[in-house]
Formats: sequence, C-alpha cells, structure tokens
Amino acid sequence: MTLSERLKTMAGLVLAGRPMADVGTDHGFLPLYCLQEELVPYAVLSDINEGPLQRAKETMASSGISSQHYDLRLGGGLSVLHPGEAATVVIAGMGGELIASILAEDAAVTDSIERFVLQPRSRSGHLRSWLWEHGWQICEESLARERGRLCQILCVEKGRQDPYAYPDIPESEHPLMIEFLDKELVNIRVVTENLCRSKDPSDLQTADRLRRKAETLEKRREELWRKSFS
Repeated sequence: MTLSERLKTMAGLVLAGRPMADVGTDHGFLPLYCLQEELVPYAVLSDINEGPLQRAKETMASSGISSQHYDLRLGGGLSVLHPGEAATVVIAGMGGELIASILAEDAAVTDSIERFVLQPRSRSGHLRSWLWEHGWQICEESLARERGRLCQILCVEKGRQDPYAYPDIPESEHPLMIEFLDKELVNIRVVTENLCRSKDPSDLQTADRLRRKAETLEKRREELWRKSFS
C-alpha cells in the first residue's frame, strides 16, 4: 500500500524484525504497511474509540494479512500493552501534552519500550521537556509534509540528553528545516510586533526574548542554507 509521507517516515523508524504497537491507530495504515513490508512480525493496533478501531479492523481484514500477526485492542494509551510486549510504540497525531501524559501513566510499560516514534501535532516543546526530565533521549528528528503542514517526528530511546535551547524547535538537518524555520520566524515577528505595542513591562521582556530566539534561528537557517549548497 502507499503511505503518506508522514506515515512512511514513521515506518522507517520502527525497529525492524521486532513487534510494534500503534497507539491511536485510526485506519491502521501504518501497522499494515509494516506487516506487508515484513518490517515487523507482529503488531498491536489500539484506539480509545470504537469507530477508529472498527476502521482498522476493516483495513486489516481486507488486506489478507493473517490475524495471527496482529491484534486489535480497545483502550487508551499504553494500558492496552503488557510490559515488553512491543519493541517500538508509535503515538502520532496527538498533542504533545497528551502524548506526555500517556507516557507518564504506566512507568512499567513505558520503561519496557525500546523505542518510541512520536508525532506531536502541537506543544512539541512540552513533550521534549518531559522526555528529557524522565530519562529519554531524542535519537533522530525528522519532518514530513502533510496537508499543507509540517509534522515533527521524534525517534526516542532511553538515555540522557542535554535539553535544547528552544525545546519547541527540532534539532535537525532535514531538508524541510529551512521551511520550518522560515514559518517559525514569521510567527515570532508577528508576535513580537504585537508585544512591542504594549506598555506592560512583562510583554516587552517577552518581546526581547523572542528577538533573541529569532536571531538564533536565523543563524541556524543560514548554516543549513550554506550546507545545502556545499
């Protein structure tokens, strides 16, 4: 089957030859692809709602994949898994705060996972900060375009890592990073201009912090631009 750029990027980060779980699976396209391509021998597909899980069931049933290679489970977060049952767990398309709360719910299951592939739709900085505080490191970061937006994708394993200066900004040399930084710089300028109209000292301090952030991101953008032509 043909996957979107976002899903294909995540599939490429799944540990090959090991069981996986897709939490919040929706249609089940990602685990189906991983099974069809023989990237994994077994997959757990879970969702907190019956509708998406039914769609995933229909997807798997029509694929011809034997049911001994997958299991469909109704439930929230990692509650559907036993410790050590999956080597890779994918959690995608949720807010960063929700993903962090899912990881925090059951330490026994969370700590048993070798790798998480996470795709926060918002509050990525909150998620990264949670990961660093709880002993996880970001091994790889990628970007993918889907429906006009740039999606951040994090490959995470146990380990220590120095926090980024700006947790909401990926540390990546992905080809889409220049575009990501361009959009972020536009947003910062708009917010800064609005804050500068205020007479509140705290707003002016925030504007100064944003200016410094913009300077850092502009330098990073210039470095990526130079590397793209080297």
